[in-house]
Amino acid sequence: MSKPKISVLIPSYNSIAYYDECLRSVLRQSLQELEILCIDADSTDGTKELIQKYAQQDARVKLIISDKKSYGYQLNLGFKAARGEYVGIVESDDYIKKTMYERLYQRAKEGDYDAVKCDFYIFTKDRSDYCKVSHFDELYQGGHCPLENLKLFYTEGINQIGIYRLDLLGINQILCHESPGASYQDNGLFFQLFAFAKRVSFLPEALYMLRRDNPNSSIFAKDKVFAHALEYDFIRAFLARHKDIEKILAPICAYHRFGNYCFTLNRIDARFKRDFLRRFGEDFAKIIQAKELQESLYTSEQLSMIRQIVEDSDAYYFSQIKTLEHTQSRRGAALRVQAQLSYRLGEELFRTRSFFRALSLPFRLVKTLADFYFDRRIYRALCRIDPSFTLPPLESYADYEEALAFQNHLKYKFGRALVKNPLLFPLRAKKIYKAHKKGLSKKVDGVILALSDEEFWVRRHEKIFGYKADFKQPKTFNEKLIHRMLYDRSVFYTFLADKLKMRLFVANTLGDLGWDLFAKNSLWHKDIGSLEQFLFATNACAFLPKLYGIYRDIADIDFSLLPESFVLKTNHDCGGYVIVEDKQEFMRNTKRFSEGLQKLKKHLETNYYPIFREWHYKDIEPRIFAEELLRDGDGKILDTYKFHIFDQENLQNNYIQVTTDRFKDYQRAMMTASWHLAPFNFIYNNAAVKKIPAKPLSFDAMMQLSLKLARPFDYVRVDLYQDGEKIYVGELTFTHGAASERLVCNDDKDWDAELGKLWQLKRLVDAGQ
Repeated sequence: MSKPKISVLIPSYNSIAYYDECLRSVLRQSLQELEILCIDADSTDGTKELIQKYAQQDARVKLIISDKKSYGYQLNLGFKAARGEYVGIVESDDYIKKTMYERLYQRAKEGDYDAVKCDFYIFTKDRSDYCKVSHFDELYQGGHCPLENLKLFYTEGINQIGIYRLDLLGINQILCHESPGASYQDNGLFFQLFAFAKRVSFLPEALYMLRRDNPNSSIFAKDKVFAHALEYDFIRAFLARHKDIEKILAPICAYHRFGNYCFTLNRIDARFKRDFLRRFGEDFAKIIQAKELQESLYTSEQLSMIRQIVEDSDAYYFSQIKTLEHTQSRRGAALRVQAQLSYRLGEELFRTRSFFRALSLPFRLVKTLADFYFDRRIYRALCRIDPSFTLPPLESYADYEEALAFQNHLKYKFGRALVKNPLLFPLRAKKIYKAHKKGLSKKVDGVILALSDEEFWVRRHEKIFGYKADFKQPKTFNEKLIHRMLYDRSVFYTFLADKLKMRLFVANTLGDLGWDLFAKNSLWHKDIGSLEQFLFATNACAFLPKLYGIYRDIADIDFSLLPESFVLKTNHDCGGYVIVEDKQEFMRNTKRFSEGLQKLKKHLETNYYPIFREWHYKDIEPRIFAEELLRDGDGKILDTYKFHIFDQENLQNNYIQVTTDRFKDYQRAMMTASWHLAPFNFIYNNAAVKKIPAKPLSFDAMMQLSLKLARPFDYVRVDLYQDGEKIYVGELTFTHGAASERLVCNDDKDWDAELGKLWQLKRLVDAGQ
């Protein structure tokens, strides 16, 4: 074969689960002039044999056996063997789009670039998110020299999403760090490539598919404690050998080291964190002493964190890390399920695999029962002494999904049946086993928790609407809502569903503050605790109710600082509110006061996601907040106008749902944009509307405001309140009615299908395309 245009390197070790898909995607490239170097670390799972099979079928495939299990060493072997004009890398658990190398090579030749990188997707079995190689739009134009435009060092350092001139590596003797295993050696390669490249170009097309659900991936390795530290020592040693670029890049190296150390701190097992923080402090003490900490690169919170760790890493560990073990963000739901009586009894049943074990089964079951009730007595006694021992709900733990898997295990099902009726258990065991094999799951608190989200929605939709839908090819309005929940999992929906963070979007959009909230490291990505000054600043927005306070717990609410009327809400769910029209009366009425606070406490401790599987509620940081109670001049609670926005151009394709007299003579009417009764409504019959609601005085302004807030989205419901000429934004809703509201039609049209036609689907995760 003549000289290949691109040498593609695929390092691997025991990757059989994904390798076939990976290699096929390279073989099927529209650019055929490839050399495919498969560098395998002597796999034992069949990966090596699969490569050999493909090598016999296609001369472009070559197997190189690595005598070391080191990602960096494997790539170095590939670089030495490569003959192509450019070199590319594909991870063995990823795959690439058919035109990837054709598009990258075409761009490289057009501008004679040393390196070309493209956008990419991060995907799991449940979702796929579009990611940009750079959030600086100007970098997508033409070519740039990294040392002249340091913004290039703040782009995605993933090497697989690009191609690099092979001469660039050879002339500059660029090699990877040959540390053991897959230990983030891509960091050092990225730094060297961009330090020496004269012309780099970015392609605004997502062509690489980066997997994030491989359990063997290094990003999930909890015991790789110092891998990033060693990699950045390698980068710093590289800079020390090149004094001409050391002064320029040393502060950037320190900044990247900080980001990766924070990532490590979150990734590693709790038992390693104290030791790692000591290394963290030692390394940054050296960086500060060498004057390589460029403070302008960091936020004030980051600088504070660095200084605390450098001054006393142990103090930081006990004050900031160890305490997290006692919060609801900890793991432990799975262990709690395994400690439940049902699971314990089920385990004893499963251990009965011999005649002699069967003889001892009754004694073991009695002992298990006695141990469980002893543990429970101890737990209840502790809770009586100190209520703080009371465990939070399972769904508030980070490993809740893992706990559900244990509840769906046959051990748990057998044990639960034994607890419910020991006498009937022998008769029911076979039936339970058959049901389990068929994948059937029982409801827990009315929700089929053991099902995947997709199975949940298929069953629920079929029950409500009477047919089985294809949510990957949705047609109706409710199908598209479910499509959004299953396949459009952009993190921005979580931020917008958060009733507190949503205020930032409203204030920014209507106040033209200039924040780029959709940027990678925007305000939205910060935790609520560090956002309070920005959230209270949104009180300057005339379209938002006044925010009076934000609280982690009901005990934190200082009623003396609140006005005479207000509403207390939870930010992370639906229905979590307590209206206080008269503070003194509310606090004197002990029953109402207690019930109101208990309601808020229950909402605060409940993850809303399992109820209707609206995934974007799952990761919202729960808070209670106090907000202005919106009432008209007569003291009446304001009516709600819910603008369903489908079309920015033809206003007649948008509809307004009006909710009036919510607490007395409730009515929900659906209106057209010309303020006539619409020929449909959700759940309710529009033909039965007794009194057509009056058109708001500021209707045109409300419509324009809704359109402005809806502009980034293909469909959204904007909830507004109106008091004379004043307009308030309540919330933005992206999954109306949790996709469960049947449409009642008053003409011969199927309005679920008609609204589906109006909704021109464009996923938010694809917005970068």
